[in-house]
Amino acid sequence: MRNFIVLSFLLTAACGGGEKSEAPPAEPAAAEAPPAAEPAPAAAPAAEAAPDLAAMPEADRTAWLMKRGQEVYAQGATGGIACTTCHQADGNGVPAAFPPLAGQKDHMGDCVKHAGIVIHGLNGEITVNGQKYNGAMPAQGAMSDADIAAVITYERQSFGNSFGPCLPADVAKARTLPAPVLK
Repeated sequence: MRNFIVLSFLLTAACGGGEKSEAPPAEPAAAEAPPAAEPAPAAAPAAEAAPDLAAMPEADRTAWLMKRGQEVYAQGATGGIACTTCHQADGNGVPAAFPPLAGQKDHMGDCVKHAGIVIHGLNGEITVNGQKYNGAMPAQGAMSDADIAAVITYERQSFGNSFGPCLPADVAKARTLPAPVLK
């Protein structure tokens, strides 16, 4: 019998029956404040727009490309991965895993070829300094022409290399060509 009374009360309350209460509805209990979230990491500063490199004196152009290239090499750029991830901060790579960038005129000596490697990535076996590497470099073609020109200029002028600067026009040309075939 007791169960019948409880069940009747519940059905009546659920169906809106029974006496109406004159008391205002109770305020919902204040929700417990969520735990303080850790502050979001500061966003990397947005890269400033590339200046008109073609109109700049050569020394200023190279200086801008080197500065921006070092940033892209170390931190990546929109649409790209930091080169240090695999090639390391010193450009010496990781033995048996990722090839060094130092002294790689065969692969980096031509601006368009070098840009093509960055744009299209690289899969398969490559021999560098007599050592075989068989990994994968992801395509970085989503980066801007200016950022690719900057990072390859940085690579071509760092780590003991002195292969000269590259320009966004070299990168634009590389985008129209198939991926370079390396040996």
